[in-house]
Amino acid sequence: MRVLMWHGWLLDGTGSNVYAAKTAGALRAAGHDVVILCQEPRPQAIRSVDGWGTVDGTGVSGIEPTGHPSAAGRLVALRPGIGPVLPVFVLDEYEGFEEVKRFVDLSDQELAVYLDLNVEALAAAAAWHRPEATIVGHLVPAAEIARQALGPRYLAKIHGSDLEYAIRPQQRYRILAGSGAAGARAISGSSSDVLARAVELVPEVRGKTVSIPPGVEVERWRPLPRRQGLELATTLLEADPDLVRGRSDSVDRAVALALGSHDGEALDSLAATYDQWSPDRSSAERLRGLAGVQGPVVGYVGKFIPQKGVDRYLCALALLEPEVRGLVVGFGSQREWLEALVMALDRADQRDLAFLSSRLQVELSAAEARAAAGFASRVTFTGRLDHRYAPAAVAAMDVMVVPSVLEEAFGMVAAEAAAAGVLPLVARHSGLAEVAAALEGAVARPGLFSFEPGPGDTARIVAGVERLLGLGGDERERLGSELSRFVAREWTWERTATRLLEAATREG
Repeated sequence: MRVLMWHGWLLDGTGSNVYAAKTAGALRAAGHDVVILCQEPRPQAIRSVDGWGTVDGTGVSGIEPTGHPSAAGRLVALRPGIGPVLPVFVLDEYEGFEEVKRFVDLSDQELAVYLDLNVEALAAAAAWHRPEATIVGHLVPAAEIARQALGPRYLAKIHGSDLEYAIRPQQRYRILAGSGAAGARAISGSSSDVLARAVELVPEVRGKTVSIPPGVEVERWRPLPRRQGLELATTLLEADPDLVRGRSDSVDRAVALALGSHDGEALDSLAATYDQWSPDRSSAERLRGLAGVQGPVVGYVGKFIPQKGVDRYLCALALLEPEVRGLVVGFGSQREWLEALVMALDRADQRDLAFLSSRLQVELSAAEARAAAGFASRVTFTGRLDHRYAPAAVAAMDVMVVPSVLEEAFGMVAAEAAAAGVLPLVARHSGLAEVAAALEGAVARPGLFSFEPGPGDTARIVAGVERLLGLGGDERERLGSELSRFVAREWTWERTATRLLEAATREG
């Protein structure tokens, strides 16, 4: 079947990016002919992409083959020309754009130009590909782009950020979402929670919803002994030429200087001095050092932005027993503030912690902060690790904390941790609560993998981690094996892609 997809951003890094890439790849593997419109700057580096090119209102450019091994189907990535501004829901660095603006900050003229250029590109791609099914995401702006370009014959995916960072705050996006939803054949979401929020904000969604959880690459995310996993990740990282673009240890010295002078602007500016999308230059060395650790490892994987609650995780880690190590994997504009938090806790400096509290949540008493002295030796940052490295690194964890304060559509990192046999500890809200409940149900242990969010949640993260570590090694291994089998059975990209295609082609 010929399938057309629209995803207005990259094909890696965030949950929705991964969702688009993996569903497209699964459809290709199943024998479908897939074209995806996206803003991925290096599509030729993605192994599931067979060809790439550009598209605008004049048509599709010549397609360049990637030379990757073929599959039963085909996947072509087309990059629409949209001008110098990339609209996003949450600000971060994006390669190749002069300006990145939040949707809520766009002028009406900027929004109109963005929509028109994408409508022209999608219509041209449809004329070239002649799709039998169309899948677009997010509800804003994708559904309206598809309605104007194609008419009422598409499935629109809701990811959550569209609801909370565009539709909820601004009436113009509620109107846009309603128009796009009215023309959709079906509207999918990763959980019943995100679909309920969509119906609340956009009544036109009602009666069209279908819950389709995302998947996990279970062949990558699997249990491994700690030393084996970290040695594998280390070997792969040492061969990565992109390490030279990553964060160097010299940035830590600049962070220390900025912290010493309480210079928030300096901390912010450091995030632009290295490639956020590459692993740290010392990541292999740091992981090798962690391989010999005998005590428990409690980790975090995700973006370093305020909405993800990484500050809560670090403060909780500081309150745990000294033999508990932290493995922090990710990227984002808040990285240097989090590094500064580790430094301030390491030297138990109350003035530094007070300064950092202007941007971070630091729920620690003076006595607790003093007890955290020496904390830095327990924390390992790696920078961003993509799908080549992250599964092996995550398998080295005993517990993964998912402390997000953002209302999430699902909880992909928790599902990936579970697939790797790692016990997740998840904030019990929105789609995260559904993931936690499913995993707790799989082992018949209600409440085991979740904590109550809100004020005071640092202490509840501590209690949750201590609860999981208190199970003992054999019990944790047994539970991890059960979780891994559950994910392999219930949450795969093949299953997700099949269900999306069924919903996109269903009549009535």
